[in-house]
Amino acid sequence: MRGERTRRKCAARGFSLIEVMIAMTVFALGMVTLSAVQVQAMRSGSSSRHATQAAAIAKSQMEQLQRLDWAQIGPTTGWTTPVERNNTVQGSPNMVERVYTVDWRITDLTPAWTRAIDVRIRWSDPKRPNRSVVISSVRFNRRAV
Repeated sequence: MRGERTRRKCAARGFSLIEVMIAMTVFALGMVTLSAVQVQAMRSGSSSRHATQAAAIAKSQMEQLQRLDWAQIGPTTGWTTPVERNNTVQGSPNMVERVYTVDWRITDLTPAWTRAIDVRIRWSDPKRPNRSVVISSVRFNRRAV
């Protein structure tokens, strides 16, 4: 009977102060780690979003160049003068999130038959400056056939 009372007393006491402090420390360390992972995920998401936006701008510019008539897209001497395109934040049309520079070059592969078109997009992220995306295509002169 006496052993049973002792067990009941121990069960009724609850947690000691040291046990509570250890549990709180483990919980706090877990939360700090979780918040660091969340911050890194947000940074990576932002960087990926900018790369996706740059690829979309490059694709749009390439489509514009591909739609032009053969005579309108003569060869360039190197890259053209860069044109700036602003990326605005949704819901706030006056706030520019990122500025992208767009330039392209057109070179004759086979004169009067084929031309290579390269479109380059450049931008800078805070921790990754001088980023770029380049897409290339070949344009055939359909009228020369």
